[in-house]
Amino acid sequence: MENSIRLALYHEQYDQDLDDFTLRGDQLQFTAMPADVIDEAIQNPDKDPMVILHEEKPVGFFILHKNSEYVEDKDASHTILIRALSISMEHQGNGYAKAAMKALPEFVLQLYREIDEIILAVNERNIAAQQLYLKLGFLDRGVRKMGIHGQQLILHNRIT
Repeated sequence: MENSIRLALYHEQYDQDLDDFTLRGDQLQFTAMPADVIDEAIQNPDKDPMVILHEEKPVGFFILHKNSEYVEDKDASHTILIRALSISMEHQGNGYAKAAMKALPEFVLQLYREIDEIILAVNERNIAAQQLYLKLGFLDRGVRKMGIHGQQLILHNRIT
């Protein structure tokens, strides 16, 4: 499975697939639709939109965000946040999120040599996502932040 997944920087060629992206209604409380956040990310020099490709077709999306509100100032130069991670509904259950998260550390190191930690904010009600991230090596150090949709657990993954 991991060999069939590739992470890539967003490009306009992926727009149609990302516009057709679907999520279950209950998932929308935890993430954003790619089409709703791409333009803002492109305009923000601290945000890089990414696609998760399976056989060169976008099946997932996320943003890598430097200097995010979830990063302590002292850690800002070497920490990056994953945000708006999702897998389109028709591709869920195939292990694509797991494969993407396994590929992410090497991908991040190729793009940002100074980064040695990946963090993410996951809603305390999103138990399935928490379990996935913890299984993949993210650590819960007890850091919590209030987010727009409630309490967020900040999970950490050192990559060097």
